[in-house]
Amino acid sequence: MNVGAQRSVPPVRTPPPRVRAARVRINRLTQAIRFVRVSRLLLWTIWVIYRERRRVLRARERGDPDVQPNVELLIDVLVAFRKTAVELGVLMIKLGQFLSSRADLLPQRALDVLASLQDEVPPAPFSHVVSVIESELHRPVDELFSSLEPEAAAAASLGQVHKAVLAATGQEVAVKVQRPNIQQLVDTDLSTIRFVIWVISRFVDTSQFIDLMAFYREFKRTIYEEIDYVKEASNARRFAEIFADRRGILIPRVMEGYTSRRVLVLEWVDGIKVNDYPALEAAGISRFEVAKRTVEAYFYQFFQIGFFHADPHPGNIFVQPGLSGDDPTVAFVDFGMVGSLTRTTKQGLRELFVGFVVNNPHAMVSALNRLGFIGEGANLGVIERGVALMMEHYHGITLGEVRDLSVRDVAYELEDLLYRQPFRIPAQFAFTGRAIGTLSGLATGLAPDFNLVAVSIPYAQKFLGLNRDGATQNAQQLLTQVLDAGRTLLTLPASLERVLTKIEAGQVEFRVAENGRNGALRGRIARGTRGGGLRASTALPILAIGIASLAAGAALIVNQDLVAGWFCLGLAGLAVVGLAFRR
Repeated sequence: MNVGAQRSVPPVRTPPPRVRAARVRINRLTQAIRFVRVSRLLLWTIWVIYRERRRVLRARERGDPDVQPNVELLIDVLVAFRKTAVELGVLMIKLGQFLSSRADLLPQRALDVLASLQDEVPPAPFSHVVSVIESELHRPVDELFSSLEPEAAAAASLGQVHKAVLAATGQEVAVKVQRPNIQQLVDTDLSTIRFVIWVISRFVDTSQFIDLMAFYREFKRTIYEEIDYVKEASNARRFAEIFADRRGILIPRVMEGYTSRRVLVLEWVDGIKVNDYPALEAAGISRFEVAKRTVEAYFYQFFQIGFFHADPHPGNIFVQPGLSGDDPTVAFVDFGMVGSLTRTTKQGLRELFVGFVVNNPHAMVSALNRLGFIGEGANLGVIERGVALMMEHYHGITLGEVRDLSVRDVAYELEDLLYRQPFRIPAQFAFTGRAIGTLSGLATGLAPDFNLVAVSIPYAQKFLGLNRDGATQNAQQLLTQVLDAGRTLLTLPASLERVLTKIEAGQVEFRVAENGRNGALRGRIARGTRGGGLRASTALPILAIGIASLAAGAALIVNQDLVAGWFCLGLAGLAVVGLAFRR
């Protein structure tokens, strides 16, 4: 990779007359046809998802907990959605990927259909690329670049990347250019999505398992940020600052003076795609070390910074060999999709931790409710009973046994229970789960024996404010903060009577069968529950993080040689948060 010193860029001048506008409007007939196709696609897809959920829930209300959604019908509908989304391109592909992160809407097999929806499309003509560059940067291409590859290095639904060499510095760069008519297509499709949501909301109430308008707002915000390359450049600069002093992580530099809303120029990154295992091995690079550095980089973003790269698919991560196979450099590219954990969200997660430390299922459910994971009209009493029973199930496991837990087995054991619970994924968490799910699969592919739990513990310790010297004091400070806020976790709140009234409206029957430490846990909710769902395969990564966070606290609050009862009591707490996520 050429990283030569950057010299001053020649001043930008007024575009010459030969530069034509690179934005060609789509005619009204084409817009009308697209509106009809998108509307029909979304109306049918959302209606079937809603109808299956309603059918299952009504059966449970009648005391028939064995009714299952028609998975084959859902698969057929989603296969048709995927096919049409690929044909329509642009926003429909993004919408399918966004929907694939919503385990609160669809069962596992149905979500598998959308998991294979890849944002890979044929590139736009090179003439379009030249036209956009010249109209956006107001200079002829041959003045900007001494060379510009006509063949795209990568192409997606919103933009494509070409390799070039800066005329001013001789440095190799990646030129990212927006596809034709993206702004107009995005505006049209978003208007259609909003119209469909309005129509659906006039006839059915979907609020018990998803807030459609919140879903729309988050999706809209994400898309508009992705097509604003000035924003992406800002994200790239921030990541460069975050990892400036961190060994083994590379963030490409933004080439100042070459960025607009539709064009972005970054330092070119040479490297091996992270999932090209034969090439990694041929280069003598340790796949385990690549997995370790990649996962550590993400835990650092999640737990310590609260600002993270939300699209860690293999096309956005490259590996460069170091002086030895155990010293590779992991390079991240494409910073259009980012996520963040606000201070309020972090505090909510800490309160969840406090709830399990003091063995208070009510406090844990309250924290989940404040974080937005529990749907409207949920029977909180039934959920509290479920959490309490899961606490009892895991009580008595030692820290050593925690590390040996089969996270995948536990996730599958909880799947049937949580599918019937009224959990939903808040909009701000959708891409968080998707990112962690993708990351987990990436790490497993690189090194099947990679221990996500062990790597996450030191980061979880810092997140929870715990350290070996002042663990008890810091834990007490967490309790004090919550108590000072008026949320007593050691006694039931004044609303207990209302909660008990809700409990009376529902019945819960649990059957716990022990089979070693990974005993099966099964539950049935006969009445009083609404919505919710889980995908076990992507519950895996968050459950692992939950285990790590709890293990970190337990290892500091109690002696390492003692039974980590407090940890075990809280396993279900963070697992419930994580198991709602889907990549």
